[in-house]
Amino acid sequence: MSSSRKKWFFFGVVVLITTTLVFYYRYSKVLAVEAVSTQRGDLVITVTPTETGTVDTDKTAQIKAEIAARVVEIVVREGREVKAGDILLRLDAGEVQARFNLAVSAMAAAQSRLDSTRIALPMEKARTAAGLAEAQARFADAKQKHDKKKRLFESRLIASGEMESSEAEFNATQAALNVARANLEQVAVQEQQIKVAESDVKQQMAQLRVAELNLEHSVVRAPLSGTVMELPIKLGELVQPGIMVARITRLDGLYVKALVDEVDLGRLGIGQSAEITFDTVPDKKFAARLFEISPGVSVEKLKSRNVTIKLKILDPPVFLRPGMSADVEIIVETLRNVLHIPAQAIMTKDKEQIVYVIDAGKAARRVVETGRSNWNSTEILTGLSENEVVITSLDQEGLMPGVRVQQK
Repeated sequence: MSSSRKKWFFFGVVVLITTTLVFYYRYSKVLAVEAVSTQRGDLVITVTPTETGTVDTDKTAQIKAEIAARVVEIVVREGREVKAGDILLRLDAGEVQARFNLAVSAMAAAQSRLDSTRIALPMEKARTAAGLAEAQARFADAKQKHDKKKRLFESRLIASGEMESSEAEFNATQAALNVARANLEQVAVQEQQIKVAESDVKQQMAQLRVAELNLEHSVVRAPLSGTVMELPIKLGELVQPGIMVARITRLDGLYVKALVDEVDLGRLGIGQSAEITFDTVPDKKFAARLFEISPGVSVEKLKSRNVTIKLKILDPPVFLRPGMSADVEIIVETLRNVLHIPAQAIMTKDKEQIVYVIDAGKAARRVVETGRSNWNSTEILTGLSENEVVITSLDQEGLMPGVRVQQK
């Protein structure tokens, strides 16, 4: 045998051995796979939010300090149930009490001034009115006498001395009339002083109310009934106006807030049922109902457009707290008696949807047509029949058509 023919002979032997080994590995080795049998049943179609939901509430209050003072007593503790009006803590009231006392004194003084002015005014009015009437009468009488004597003097019937005396009396009554009129104008001034005193009383009353409110704010009370969720202050701490000193929440008003993609908006409706799970008890589902769909769509750059929804938990668990995460599935439809398989058993390749089944102990490839689906399962319209065994572990190494397989 020539050298060239020997080389070809050995090459053929290697190829034969390699092919035999590959065939043996592929078709004689049995792969253990995970699989399920196809069956008919009800398939619940759901909408799932784009991200984990959050427990929230609208019945919460952040209580903030209204005055600058030091905390002298903390009456409650976190987690305690309180009623509206219950005392939460007390602040040092020394300074605000002093300001209140000063405002009370200022108010009393202003009221006293007003009362005195009001009492004196009627008597002053009567006195000035009587004085004016008397002055007017005297002036009229003096003027009449003066005019008569003036005519007599011009007729040379009286002496100049008598005329001068009449003129002096007339001037005196005229001066007295001017004084009476001036006194009447002074009454108008006093009436204006009453208005000023009334304004002063109103101002002092407002300042007294401010002092009274500040004194009331030294005792911090619960604005609503609920659970004390937070007390971010310590005994002896100096708080400033606007600083939160407590947070109270009505736990009976808790709901779950989540975001859904705008493409699912047409499938949602008020009153739809939902199932919610919490990390605290991940194996238990809690029934809920959709009660609000936001009228607007959030628009954020580089993000999908989402709609905010709110769901009420029908039987809230005792551990529920604001801020907890919640996984939500909203039930939009239930398909009755349909063939369905786990969604993970379906793969897409070249625009075809493919599954692997166990047929006579080997893996067989099937092209299927799918219908609607939820998070876990997908409806099969064509390509599979009932009670076929579908492989779900598609990431199994070595899985391909013709390979011997067995269900784990």
